[in-house]
Amino acid sequence: MLTALISGLCVTVTPSAAQAGQIGPQISCPTDPNIVWRLTFYGRTPYLEGYRYTAISTTPTFNVSDARVVDNALDSPINATFTSSQSRTWRISVTVGVTAELTSYLQTNVSTQIVQERTTAIGVNASLVVPPHSRVTGQYGVQAYDVAYDAQKYWSWPANTSKPREKCWDQGTQRGATNAPTVTEGWRFIAG
Repeated sequence: MLTALISGLCVTVTPSAAQAGQIGPQISCPTDPNIVWRLTFYGRTPYLEGYRYTAISTTPTFNVSDARVVDNALDSPINATFTSSQSRTWRISVTVGVTAELTSYLQTNVSTQIVQERTTAIGVNASLVVPPHSRVTGQYGVQAYDVAYDAQKYWSWPANTSKPREKCWDQGTQRGATNAPTVTEGWRFIAG
């Protein structure tokens, strides 16, 4: 009985068939150079953990941080100046994976303009003519993408280097979503 207890304890410390069943099926170690391997632990055993990202959908959008409206009820056009006075920070957030690695993937596969974080400026002016009996809405913000992605998670053992060596396990794929801001910001005007 003592032998059975000791064997049971070893399952949580060293890789075995029982442990492999808990962490996913064993697979050939992926060779994708975009996977960044990080040290993690399963019980007391060190493993390498990595993610492979795949963009499922990317939709361009405009993140509004400030807005102004001008109604011209006159019979003649007027000049209007819009000034941004509120700042907002937009950032990539992850529920699956690692923010820096997802950002790098999106920069390579969606747009080089994507950044991990962007804070909009204040005091930016834009002027335009508002026609008679019309309304113009000015929105200040940043161009962005709404992204849905899959993150496939891998574990590798032993973890004595920064690359997978002998054994790897597929821990499955999870769907995530984020808003990804870009470096492009400014005013957008809408009539009506």
